[in-house]
This record gives sequence, C-alpha cells and structure tokens, in this order.
Amino acid sequence: MDIITSKDNIKIKHIRNLNLKKFRDEENAFVVEGIKFVDEAINEKADIKLLLVSEEALNKSEVQKLIDSIDENKAAICSAQVFSNAANTVNAQGVLAVINKNTAAQNEVIDKYNFIIMCDRIQDPGNQGTIIRIADAFGPAAIILNKGCVDVFNPKVARASAGAIFRVPFIRSEDDLEIINNMKDKGFYIVSTVVDSEYYVDNMEKRNKICIVIGNEGQGVSKEIIDNSDIALTIKMTGKAESLNASVAAGISIYEIRKKLLK
Repeated sequence: MDIITSKDNIKIKHIRNLNLKKFRDEENAFVVEGIKFVDEAINEKADIKLLLVSEEALNKSEVQKLIDSIDENKAAICSAQVFSNAANTVNAQGVLAVINKNTAAQNEVIDKYNFIIMCDRIQDPGNQGTIIRIADAFGPAAIILNKGCVDVFNPKVARASAGAIFRVPFIRSEDDLEIINNMKDKGFYIVSTVVDSEYYVDNMEKRNKICIVIGNEGQGVSKEIIDNSDIALTIKMTGKAESLNASVAAGISIYEIRKKLLK
C-alpha cells in the first residue's frame, strides 16, 4: 500500500486533473468520492485504478472494508491535508476512487435492451445524473447521450446518479438521425417528450421496444429529432404550471411510458 505525503505527488496531481473533461477523456477515467459511492463501485465490479484514503478515515470499519476489498497495490493513504487537496468536495469522508470509464458498444446496447432513454443536449449535471438514476429505478434501461449532453463522468453527474452510473449502460451518439434510424430498423418506437402536443401518454399504444427522448432544459427536443420520431407526447397537467424541471418531467414520462412496453 502506497503512502503519499505530498500534495505534489503524481497520483494527487492525476486526481486533480480528472476534474477536467479533457483529462477524463485522455485517461479514460473519472473520480467518485464518499464511502457509500466507492462501496457501490466495488460492489458493481467497477474497474478501480486507485483508492485514496485519508489517515483520519482509517479508524472507520467501513473504510477498512473498502481497503480489504481491492488489490492492496491499488490503495494509497495520505494525510487529511493532502486528501483535501485531491478531493472535489468537502464531504468526501476521507475516501475517493479513480475508476476506468464503462462505456458500451452502440449495437450491443440496442440489441440487448427494449427500453432506451435518449438525452438530447441535457446540460445540467444534476439533471443528467438524476435521469441516470431514474433509468436505474425504472429499468432495465439504457441511455443514449448525444454530443450536446454534459459529460456523464462529470463529478456532479456521478454524485447525482447516486451510484446508478455503475449499473446503467450508456452510449454516445455523434449523429442523432443515424442512431434513431438504427433503432427504428431494430423495431424501436421513438417517442419525443414535448411541452405542447395534442397527444398524451394515454394516446400511445403498447409497443415491443420504446426509445423515449428527453430534451434540453431550455429548448426541449430538437426539431430534427421530433420530425423523425414516431410520436411527440406531452404530460397532461391539470394545474397552472406551464412546464416542469427537465428531470422531474423525465421521471414522470419515463415512469408512464415504461408501462407501454408489451413485455
């Protein structure tokens, strides 16, 4: 087990660099913080590169359990001061882990799942993480992220997912029409969620495979995606609110449309 004494240690610098998307992409890795989050990563067989523990956390039985769960060559101990220099939050509980990214192949996911959530330019990390968590709650489901979405390995996205990032498979799309046509060819019914439509969930018939599209916080689903969807649905609201937060609308839509699957 490595003992780190300086904030200028190469491993500490590496962890700090992973706060930036550029380095997460280059290293194909990201950071999670906190006892529960790291424990979930281990339980879900995430590929852990490094477990960093503050000396002050060593007296906690749950922390010792984490250390015992991985190869000791992947664990490192440092002072509280050095740890605070590496951590992204103030409540990391003296534990963080560097983890290799887990991305899936497009065709593999489309062939395996019959319920897919496509995120169209979701930019708020909290919303993106919550949608991943919702997908986990009402799955099995996979997620498609188009090129306008926030980085799914952003620390705020990872925290908001509450561990779901280790369980929900996701793929990136550089071409919206290409992946929509690919799904259509494989029997998917494409449902765009919009603010205003003459159609509600009640108007939708049950289907074997469904892809629901959740749109950007301010602009909604792009016109190009709507025009190439099989139907555009809105949430029926009886109150005076004109719209809902993206993640709230996503939760309601995913829950209701998930029930439209034939199996």
